[in-house]
Amino acid sequence: MKRRKTIRAGRLVHDCAYTMLYPSDAPRVRREKRKCTSAARQRMNLKRAAQKLELSLAANFGPRDLVLSLDYGDAHLPETRKAAAAKLRKFLRQLRGHRRRHGGELKYIYVTEGLHGDKRLHHHLVINGTDADLEVLRSLWVYGGVDLCRLSLRDGYYALAEYLTKEPRGGERNRNGERCWTSSLNLRKPETESTLIPDSLTLTVPPGAVVLDSDSVRNEFGEFVYLKYLLPEPPRRRAKGSVKPPKPKNTCRKKKDVLQS
Repeated sequence: MKRRKTIRAGRLVHDCAYTMLYPSDAPRVRREKRKCTSAARQRMNLKRAAQKLELSLAANFGPRDLVLSLDYGDAHLPETRKAAAAKLRKFLRQLRGHRRRHGGELKYIYVTEGLHGDKRLHHHLVINGTDADLEVLRSLWVYGGVDLCRLSLRDGYYALAEYLTKEPRGGERNRNGERCWTSSLNLRKPETESTLIPDSLTLTVPPGAVVLDSDSVRNEFGEFVYLKYLLPEPPRRRAKGSVKPPKPKNTCRKKKDVLQS
């Protein structure tokens, strides 16, 4: 039998399967199988900060959501990160209140930076999007400029996660894997599933999924297969009376099999 472990975060999937060790295995067999199990643990033990943030982004945000950069004009530039954090929290409270008054919610992840470039404090955020965001955001952020774009999934979530974790939290050096961002409390968490599958089965990606990474180890006694992929975007349900959104470009590569023996 093989052990299969799957981590699902929205459309992002980490999937791996590896041959199991048994007490009755001879020393040589155990040694060869252990190469597979060690590779599996290394791939699925997502402890780096960027890997953790990637899962959180994928579980909660999609191509209709927004990536924001908020900066400060000279007259409003805070002297400390603590002062900058207070201004940002006020902005988020006001934005949350606006959303609630219009029957919506606010989901966000943000980081504060100020160690690179001109070393001016600024903020990067990912928030769930609505149709009236631009004017609302500009009216609420009174301290400087607002730069925003739709979240691009052309290369998955990892590039954005790596960008957002390039500076340690609070300006101090952080330990490996330490969380360096702040998020709202209403975010969904990734789901992990562990099952047993027959040795005759191997993993392939579902139809329409985009493969982001893959790895495998095979020898005469065992096998390890790892796949990281982005599922195709599901059809969007439109509210009654809403305007039909533009059709997204199809960048998915087609595959035929989900699991084959």
